[in-house]
Amino acid sequence: MVLVTKCPVCQSVYRVTFPELHLHDGKVRCGQCEQAFNAFRALISIPESLIRMEDSQLALPVHEEVELPTINKHPAPSGLQSSEQAELTSASIADQADQNGVAEVDTPNLIWKQVAASLALIILLCVQLIYFYRTELAIAIPSSRAILEKSCDLLQCEVHLPKYSALLSLESSELRVNPNHQAEIVTLLATIRNHAPFQQAWPELRLTLTNLDDQPIASRILLASDYLNDNKLPQFFAPDSEIEIKIYFDNSELKAMGYRLELIYL
Repeated sequence: MVLVTKCPVCQSVYRVTFPELHLHDGKVRCGQCEQAFNAFRALISIPESLIRMEDSQLALPVHEEVELPTINKHPAPSGLQSSEQAELTSASIADQADQNGVAEVDTPNLIWKQVAASLALIILLCVQLIYFYRTELAIAIPSSRAILEKSCDLLQCEVHLPKYSALLSLESSELRVNPNHQAEIVTLLATIRNHAPFQQAWPELRLTLTNLDDQPIASRILLASDYLNDNKLPQFFAPDSEIEIKIYFDNSELKAMGYRLELIYL
């Protein structure tokens, strides 16, 4: 298959190549009537068997500041006059294009469609990255959390609070008998600190009670609702802050002599 175009003035048909067309954005000069035109507008693809190459090339003088390439004309089979030649060649090209279902090439529109498709893919990729990394984005740009949460309302998702246990520490803890209660009632006191410069989710506490030989005899996961007794506390662990917790439990049956306390995220 080869590319051909047609002069809109004298209807002469020419064989062209993409490098020639892209040299001046498709602008060429007719070797027959010297008319400059955009070869992309009438560009089609046909079988090479319909075109017979001439040995000579037409070179016309150009009087414009920007020199446009002069394209070579390809005659029909010998024995036809020049006007008949152009008419027959154009008719053959049109018939062949209709038979093969070859459409005219509209390169400028094709380029814009490709650009639009590329931009759509880039936008889709950005949306996916924002969706999957919405928590990290809220950490990096705290002011974006409100926008992300509103967007998640539409997408039925949630902007989770970060959970970095390495940025939490157990500053102190103590298991003591409360003199104001029965001897079997013990109190767990602990201070937890968030070293992160951003908000975090409240951690869970794993409390393990041990016997005299430091062997575990009972274990329990304490949720934030178990140790946050003050309803006025926020729904998040504030950045660079600490909180003191106090939990009571019955030790009458276990007779625990020691304990272990860990900060975890489930």
